[in-house]
Amino acid sequence: MRDGEPLAGAVTDGVVRAHCLLSSWPMKQIVMLALSAIAACDGKTSSPTTPEPVHVVLFTHVEDAMPTGRVGTTENRASYDDLRGRLIDLATHAREIDLPWVLQPDWKLLEAALAYDDGLFLELDGLGATIDPHSHENGGYNYTDVAYLLEQLGVGGSTVIGGHIWDPSLPQFQEWDRFRGEVTGMKYPQATWRGDILIGAGTPNHVNDPLVSGVWRPRDRDHYFEDDPAGNIYSIGAWHDEVDGVRELVELSASGALPDAFLTAAWNISPSMLMGPGGVASVAETVLAPIAAMRDEGTVVVSNFTSLVDTWRTERDGTAYLYQP
Repeated sequence: MRDGEPLAGAVTDGVVRAHCLLSSWPMKQIVMLALSAIAACDGKTSSPTTPEPVHVVLFTHVEDAMPTGRVGTTENRASYDDLRGRLIDLATHAREIDLPWVLQPDWKLLEAALAYDDGLFLELDGLGATIDPHSHENGGYNYTDVAYLLEQLGVGGSTVIGGHIWDPSLPQFQEWDRFRGEVTGMKYPQATWRGDILIGAGTPNHVNDPLVSGVWRPRDRDHYFEDDPAGNIYSIGAWHDEVDGVRELVELSASGALPDAFLTAAWNISPSMLMGPGGVASVAETVLAPIAAMRDEGTVVVSNFTSLVDTWRTERDGTAYLYQP
């Protein structure tokens, strides 16, 4: 017997048996079998890969100049009440469309809330807002003092370092690496706190902020954009251009140009926006609504900074990702 004859015989025999089997089936059953086979092959060869969603955080910084005036004065109380109403309004709008929103206040708003024995922060917490420390570390207060004040107001616990000057060559550099261990308060030296999530790495007045998206662990102050798998501080890229920037990342993800990307975007819905023309209603229309629409389409995931890092750990097993075009 020549090479190949057993195989050819087996194939021929198999075809004959299959023909006999099929000839005994109803035509409808044969057609359904054929269609199922075609669908199975098509699914294996041509099903598109679902683009990775962009991870978005919407936040508001309240700086240490707000509310205006010295705490306890009539001017300060009036400014506080105005700002309070707008923050509650924004939180309410976000809650109505199930959109996470983060408030990051500096010390002055917190001291005012304590002075006026006001339930602002508990009310915001009840509306679903996440509250993180934010500090320019002026006026004798540092990040630990802000975290301590949040605890006094009943909304402590966050380990987010809500913005910092990242460039060690600048005189305003905020030495983010000191948070590798606990930091003692300046105004309240009885307090200690350790932050471990850096957001909004910026420059003074945001004139030369880095363009980066993703999550990583900065190696050290001189190699901020290099990942250290053993690092104990995480950084989240802020990207740029707010809603338009998110659309840019969504299109980039959909293009397939960045397979397995973990893209991030975050920006400050500033108090000046809340108090500007149109106020909170304008922010709801130009920021909240388009982001919610993208969320509903499945192209973005909106969360807070802590949840974003938790998602990255779970979905990517802590594998760093930086996109720097």
